[in-house]
Amino acid sequence: MLAFIVIMLGAYTRLTNAGLSCPDWPHCYGFLTAPHTPSQLAGAAQSYPASPVDIKKAWTEMTHRYFAGTEAILILVLALTTLFDRKIRGVKSALIGIALIALLFIQIMLGMLTVTEKLKPIIVLSHLLTGISLLSVLWWAYLDLHLHHDFFLKKSSAYIIPWLWLAFIIVAGQITLGGWVSTHYAGLACIDFPYCNGQILPAMQWNNINNDLITIHMMHRIGALITATYLISLAGFLLRNSSFRYIALLMIALIGLQLMLGILNIVWLRPIWVAMIHQMVAVLLLLIMITSLVKAYFESRDNRYGSWLA
Repeated sequence: MLAFIVIMLGAYTRLTNAGLSCPDWPHCYGFLTAPHTPSQLAGAAQSYPASPVDIKKAWTEMTHRYFAGTEAILILVLALTTLFDRKIRGVKSALIGIALIALLFIQIMLGMLTVTEKLKPIIVLSHLLTGISLLSVLWWAYLDLHLHHDFFLKKSSAYIIPWLWLAFIIVAGQITLGGWVSTHYAGLACIDFPYCNGQILPAMQWNNINNDLITIHMMHRIGALITATYLISLAGFLLRNSSFRYIALLMIALIGLQLMLGILNIVWLRPIWVAMIHQMVAVLLLLIMITSLVKAYFESRDNRYGSWLA
């Protein structure tokens, strides 16, 4: 839950343009909190004359850092426990522990570089994706503890595993495209729907996909169409399997909500609360795909498709 909250706080920090509200790291103008007293504000102005203090945005950034730091401590404790506790020691627990430590180290470095490199898009995107990866590993570990006794583990679902993996990859790819839009502030490159500034298919600069905002925006739209089409088709197929029926219904509901939020993001000119929910639903869809994969592996663990994931 804390990992999820940190991701959403990061989104809020980005959407409110508070990412550089503290020009140094891990402090904020040299303080452990956002400067707010007269003496602190005077010291910040003297030390960082080129970065005027915005108290509200500075507290937004520091709140994100406080939650991220708390998450880091808990992840480290959890990872070391999985690696050294004899009662749970095994290949899978070792893999989870090592993955958590590696991702945590990368995330800390990216958090620092996000500030020192002045919100360089590739670093901000990597920071987001690493945070989602941490959440995904934690969710996998949680499912591994609880799905063993799932009432809906009924029959082998090995035949759907490849299709679930494809869905996972598509959703992860679409989240990456969404992050690329966000880090380039390309969400309002097109301000109408289904058109893009009056054109169904505007001219796109494929040789300049890192800088042309319309191309970045349209890539995300095209990705959304592909993602929605595949997930709805997969959900329709899963409805036939009583073990996955509730997951399929939830997928359909979230896809419909996500499409509506994506459209509202454009026509309402990206209100922060809509953009926040849009990202939240994207992460939930990814977690649902992980849940479906782990569930399918548990159901097929006694046949040739069973593997370390179960």
